Amino acid sequence: MEADQRVAVITGGAGGIGRAIALRLARQGHRIAIADLRSATDVVKEIWAGGGNAYAEICDLAAPDAVDRFAAGVLDRFGRCDVLVNNAAHQVLRPLAELDLVTWRRVQAVNLDAAFQLCAALAPDMTGRGFGRIINVVSNTVWGPPGEGFVAYVSSKAGLVGLTRALAVELGEAGVTVNALAPGLTRTSSSQRGLSTADFEDVRMRQAVKRTLHPDDLVGVVAFLASDEAAFITGQTIRVDGGLITL
Repeated sequence: MEADQRVAVITGGAGGIGRAIALRLARQGHRIAIADLRSATDVVKEIWAGGGNAYAEICDLAAPDAVDRFAAGVLDRFGRCDVLVNNAAHQVLRPLAELDLVTWRRVQAVNLDAAFQLCAALAPDMTGRGFGRIINVVSNTVWGPPGEGFVAYVSSKAGLVGLTRALAVELGEAGVTVNALAPGLTRTSSSQRGLSTADFEDVRMRQAVKRTLHPDDLVGVVAFLASDEAAFITGQTIRVDGGLITL
């Protein structure tokens, strides 16, 4: 099937990495559905201006009912889902002594539970047609020293790696691949608000490729994993972090 007949669902597509992924897949002809807590109107307008087809819903991915409504809306609007990119993330840097259960649960809900829900809601359509691509955006902090305060975030992303591996086994026979993308520290408006120039410089100097990672550095891997050419790649996590050396 040609890409211009396919539908790609992207969470957290209003900005940063998700926005870059949405624009790249739209350029390849995918029809795009975006779920984000923020408005993605500007992304949708850019896709339509380029001749594409897209819509977005404001969706609190920590609310199970909202996630279910979004998934049902995708199938109602487009009649299918071919590519699911679970990109949305909620990050709260808080050490264990200051981490309460409410905060912990919201991080897990956005980063892991919503991905599970969307897989459960949309994978049956994929398996029924014998084609599907699920791509989970995790983090290279799962493997490297994450630093203080990452307890909730790293736990959620490690869980997402586990979900990737387990679903790859369950869905592979039906022609659905499940893989993960693990970015390094990526310069986005969100990351720049929480980190200093020195933080970015420290990571840059520990990379084999000594420049700061940007969202556009990640979209090629997603585009490949979403393609027909990646049909025999599943259960894998691909680190895109400039060859970060962890000591």
